Amino acid sequence: MSQDKRSELIDSPHFNYILIRDFLLTTILGDDTDEILYWSGKELARQFPLTEKDAVIDSFSHCGFGELILIKSEKDQNQYQLTGDLVSTRLLNPDVSFQLEAGYLAEQINHITGSSCEARVTITDKKEVLLVVTIE
Repeated sequence: MSQDKRSELIDSPHFNYILIRDFLLTTILGDDTDEILYWSGKELARQFPLTEKDAVIDSFSHCGFGELILIKSEKDQNQYQLTGDLVSTRLLNPDVSFQLEAGYLAEQINHITGSSCEARVTITDKKEVLLVVTIE
C-alpha cells in the first residue's frame, strides 16, 4: 500500500473500524480470513435474523457495513452494490475483504426466503463492491 493511501486511511473518520477489521483481523486469521469472515457473517445473521428484504438493506447501514443497494432482482439471484464513505475508504487497502458482509447477506436472505443462499463478492475495476446472492 502506498504511503498516500496509508495516510488517507489514517486520516479517515473510519480509521478505528478499518484498523481492527482490515488489519488486526487479517493478522490474526491469516490465510483463513475470507472463510472465517464469511461464516462469521452468517452466524451474526442467525443471531439477529430479519424478516423482510427492506430490513436487510437498512441493517447494513445500522451495522456499519455501508449502504446496500439492490441493483437487480431475479427469481434465483439478487445483485446488490455496497457503497458509502466507509466502503470507499476500505477499498484503499488492496487486500480488503467484504466476506463478512457477504455471509451476513446470504444468511439473512436464506432466513427470509427459506431457501439455501450463498453470496459472492466482486470488486470491479471501477472500485464498486458487488454482492451477488444465489438463491437455490
